[in-house]
Amino acid sequence: MLLPTKSQKKYPIIYPMTPPKTENSVQTILIKSHLFFFAKTIGIKKISGGIGKIMDSKNENKLKSFTEFLFFDTFNVLSIILKISFLNFFMINYFLKLIIISFFLFFLFLKYNIAENNQILLNEVLPGILIYYGENEEPNEINKGAIANKIAIIGNKSILVYDAGPSKQFAERFIKELRKYSKKPIKYLVISHRHFDHAYGIEVYIKKKVTIFIDKTEYSYLKKEGPLINNLLIKNLGFNEDNINFDNISDEKINFLDDSIEVNLGNRRVLIKNLGIAHTKGDLIAYDFNTKTYITGDVIFIGRAAAFSDANIPMWINVINNKLDLSWDYLIPGHGSIINNKLELNDTKNWLYFLDNAVKQAVSEGDMISEIFQYPIPKEIHHLKMKSITLRQGIKKQLNLYRKKYIE
Repeated sequence: MLLPTKSQKKYPIIYPMTPPKTENSVQTILIKSHLFFFAKTIGIKKISGGIGKIMDSKNENKLKSFTEFLFFDTFNVLSIILKISFLNFFMINYFLKLIIISFFLFFLFLKYNIAENNQILLNEVLPGILIYYGENEEPNEINKGAIANKIAIIGNKSILVYDAGPSKQFAERFIKELRKYSKKPIKYLVISHRHFDHAYGIEVYIKKKVTIFIDKTEYSYLKKEGPLINNLLIKNLGFNEDNINFDNISDEKINFLDDSIEVNLGNRRVLIKNLGIAHTKGDLIAYDFNTKTYITGDVIFIGRAAAFSDANIPMWINVINNKLDLSWDYLIPGHGSIINNKLELNDTKNWLYFLDNAVKQAVSEGDMISEIFQYPIPKEIHHLKMKSITLRQGIKKQLNLYRKKYIE
């Protein structure tokens, strides 16, 4: 092995390896933009306009967007930063290095959060009862509509799933996560109502030949309105185009529940009951006898204003007051945390009382929608999230319904 002479200069080994730079080459690099430098460092085959196009190293004919590069080539980005750290001070100052490192860390953090969002995290809140907690927020391109609670009840022989989620992608991930807790077959699926955040994952369970329960009227609305709503989700919120295929959903694969039925999961009895018109035209709930737990879907909201566009508000109030008639220790709402105190039902009840009084006042006094928004909010519901947007989404339809009822 030959040893270097004093006249020879060592250069640090970095990734990717680069030849020694002369002062002229350094000056040339300085002229180029930093995107050019990024591109050159990862081995670009083609540069255009001095700015540089980030290309797939495995396919020189395929361009990569800068976002793809940052998200999916994290190691390359880090390598670039490490390379910059070896450069002479006169090429790039420490302040710019700090900015670039901060930029990298920001996208690393963003990448981590997006990855976390794609995971389905289940919480075993009671023995054999698992919950995916949806966030109390509007559907968006990040959460992909996974904003409602989804529940699994595990018996000795089989599993019941309550609500399918907003897409087949979500349903597949939910089942995958569920398999970490139990390999027992999923025998039943309860669809509480037709809204996309609860029902659009149904296709996965149909393919698995799961026994599915839903209200008949809600099913008809799902088939009738579903394709249009799904197109809006794809167009406006960036949902996947293969979110759901309504052609794969047919009557013979569905069990329409008008009253109630009791199923046994193996030493675990669960009541499935249709409460009738409330939040929608037919809301299905479940009751686990082992833990004395109600699973109510959107009949109950905790911590946020209840969506009411498709509701019959007076009948909804009656359902809460009179039809949750079994003794319960716990209640899992459609949105929000599990509760064990009946006073917490007031999150939904007080909101509905406010809506009922507000719409009646608007009808009797001839107030416009804009005037309803100026009505004082009772202190009992000040803490609820999403009051304004929920009111705006549902008030027009309810105002028309109340006018027909009380005027026409």
